[in-house]
Amino acid sequence: MNEKLVGYTERMPTKVALIGHLFGSSCLAYSLPRLYTTVSLTTHKGTKDTWKINSNERLSYQSIDLYLKHLQRIKNQLGYEGGFFVQSNNSFPQGIGLSSSASSYSALTACALKAIYSKKEGVEKLNQEETSTLSAVGKDSSRHSFYGPWSLVENTSITGASFGGYDHLSHVALVLTEDKKRISTTQVLSLLEKNERTQEYKNNVRKRVVMTHDHILKKNWKGLFKCVWEDFNELQMLFSTSRPSFSFQTAEAREVLKQVKKWWDIYGDGPIVSMGIGYVVHLLFREDQMQMKRTMLSSLSFIEAIEGTHPIKESEQA
Repeated sequence: MNEKLVGYTERMPTKVALIGHLFGSSCLAYSLPRLYTTVSLTTHKGTKDTWKINSNERLSYQSIDLYLKHLQRIKNQLGYEGGFFVQSNNSFPQGIGLSSSASSYSALTACALKAIYSKKEGVEKLNQEETSTLSAVGKDSSRHSFYGPWSLVENTSITGASFGGYDHLSHVALVLTEDKKRISTTQVLSLLEKNERTQEYKNNVRKRVVMTHDHILKKNWKGLFKCVWEDFNELQMLFSTSRPSFSFQTAEAREVLKQVKKWWDIYGDGPIVSMGIGYVVHLLFREDQMQMKRTMLSSLSFIEAIEGTHPIKESEQA
């Protein structure tokens, strides 16, 4: 009798780093539940894992190989010998700076554990910390997806955090160019490690994580904005001073940043703004800033606005 094929599915959200970066030893990040990766694993008779290509997939052979090696690593750790058909889909575009690898590896880890727990009797289940640590072996940034709505890393140790009213921010990623990243995160890391200014940035990140934590607890939105603004500008400076230098700040991005900063200078209030490794500008608004959000987005130039959080109750306050 043929064994019935069984399918398992899990999805995990990506994050936006506001201080530091998702693969750093210090970081403050916010969860984006509308931007997620869904991974499906289907059992089969063999022991080898097979990648199933879908119409939206654009992964390189090297990326697929690393992805399947991570799945094999999980199976080895839990003593599972069966094979899977593997399929992965993102709810958002890849290659523009939305940390797709973070949600991809976390979703793969979560789905693999779900499948193995179901198929293999007597296996001891991993707790949250052990699960995120296992996921981080494949991609360090993926551990953030297991914590929310905020994730906080200090001295490489990660925890989840909740900050009341600041747990429900409205996030939008502005896509400013049709270009995709031509430099991988691995290449970025390699260049930064050779930059003599990187250690100073890491020291500043550690201080800013503590400062922003305090700003959020005290509902000091302006203080949070200043810390995030300083952090991503210093990070972008590292990109431009690396050898060879590189940059994600196009003319369009600089114009958006200029307009957001001008808004703050005029009104003394505005969204939190950040840029990471990619061509998108991230904006986060409080619940009482929905009118401001509509007005600001109508005045800015961009190709697409991708919402990272679910709609919240709109207020007419500016």
